[in-house]
Amino acid sequence: MQYVPYHKLGKEPNVIVDGQANDSTVLTLSHWPNSHTPAELKDDLSAQIVFRYLANTAKSPLPSGIVVSNNHFDEDGLISLYSMLNPQAAAEEQSSLVDIASAGDFGTFKDRESARISFVLSAWANPELSPLNQAVFARPYPEVTAILYEELLVRLPKIIQKIDNLRRYWQEEDSFLDTTEEAISSGLITLEEIPEIDLLVVQVQDIKFPYIMRERCPSWISSVLHPMALHNLTERMRVLVMQGQRYELYYRYETWVDFVSRPLAKRLDLSRLAKSLSAMENGRGRWHFNGNDEIIARLRLVDGHESRIQPDDFLIEIKRALAQGENLNGSIL
Repeated sequence: MQYVPYHKLGKEPNVIVDGQANDSTVLTLSHWPNSHTPAELKDDLSAQIVFRYLANTAKSPLPSGIVVSNNHFDEDGLISLYSMLNPQAAAEEQSSLVDIASAGDFGTFKDRESARISFVLSAWANPELSPLNQAVFARPYPEVTAILYEELLVRLPKIIQKIDNLRRYWQEEDSFLDTTEEAISSGLITLEEIPEIDLLVVQVQDIKFPYIMRERCPSWISSVLHPMALHNLTERMRVLVMQGQRYELYYRYETWVDFVSRPLAKRLDLSRLAKSLSAMENGRGRWHFNGNDEIIARLRLVDGHESRIQPDDFLIEIKRALAQGENLNGSIL
């Protein structure tokens, strides 16, 4: 079996891992929703699905000449592809490889080294940090994806073995994770679980708490605290971060994929709540919910950094909406 970039597959029969099938796909091994992965192989991570498949290949071998691919680059995708291409070597490191995939996708890990490896792999895909020539990132995304896989599929074993030598790629992220963990331990960041609505309330007690200046942050949360420090401490899938009068609620990645190891509360469409919160801002801010189709669904203020809503009042509104539930059209169930 060999890797072929997704945009070059054409009509070639293929296996797709951690992504979306095309018209010539004969088998999909992906935790993406509606991926048509065989039910007996399903698991939380695509890497776990691949290992399930590899353990059962004798029962349903693929025809010769089948290639393997993926339509995007991330850690779970890389681990999945590597394992398909190197099944014996992957089997010997299965637990570590799955932990790296989990760190990359879900922000959870058992071994800190797995987190550091995920930081290195992420750095390769970041134009500001990558050892790749910067011109690579000016190319169309499918080509960038192919280059990243072609480079990293051969380098992955050495990255794992020599992670201490790659400190320059993981040190900043690792220190940020340390800082967040220490802030939680000292009470500078407090966590309150509300299991009945699957909510974690994160209170950043210091208003001057931007510990890191980061490029390409998905939200302001990522400059205030490291999400891994939260995710490793809770099973709650709805996370509300509050810092003074800056607020953001997000649904974790696990709620987007076909997660099977335990039932998760469904994502609720918070569009109606966004309108209600916008009204409470009295024209001085607009709340937006980016939608449940996004990998990380976020409710946040887009017209200003701080809300006019007092923290206690904001938390009451969040709790009420999650407790009542909203359907996809924004009407109360």
